[in-house]
Amino acid sequence: MADLSLVGRCGLYCGACGIYRAYRDGGDYLKEVAESFDCSPQLVRCEGCQELTPECWGHNCKIVNCLRGKGFSFCHECSDLKSCPKHSKLHEGYEELGVDIKGNLERIKAGDAEGWVMEQESKWRCKSCGKPISCHMEECHQCGAKLDIIPK
Repeated sequence: MADLSLVGRCGLYCGACGIYRAYRDGGDYLKEVAESFDCSPQLVRCEGCQELTPECWGHNCKIVNCLRGKGFSFCHECSDLKSCPKHSKLHEGYEELGVDIKGNLERIKAGDAEGWVMEQESKWRCKSCGKPISCHMEECHQCGAKLDIIPK
């Protein structure tokens, strides 16, 4: 069964998010992520976009706050999506990592969130050890294997 708490409101698969992975996987990766954001490891926390708590990193996300203000759950519900500078910037950044958040939103909008999450769960795994990875990783923090920046 797919973990639907990982359906990102912006179209990102939360299971491949560096913050989510660091929080879930802990260890040295959590320390590295905390150092990269110049914060304590206790602040690197996320339950996934559909399970946000006030303690979650994404609770104050600009996109999440925008959606809350408009009464939407997902970016695809907004008529301003095509001209939204926040979403466009996010899309461009993740596109370089092999993530098509606009295409993902189309799948979510079409009612295929469960199938999409199952595909993403499979896509964002280390080919050497099978553990989940972040789209931001160059090597698996579990086994050290080099990762393709853009998974196939």
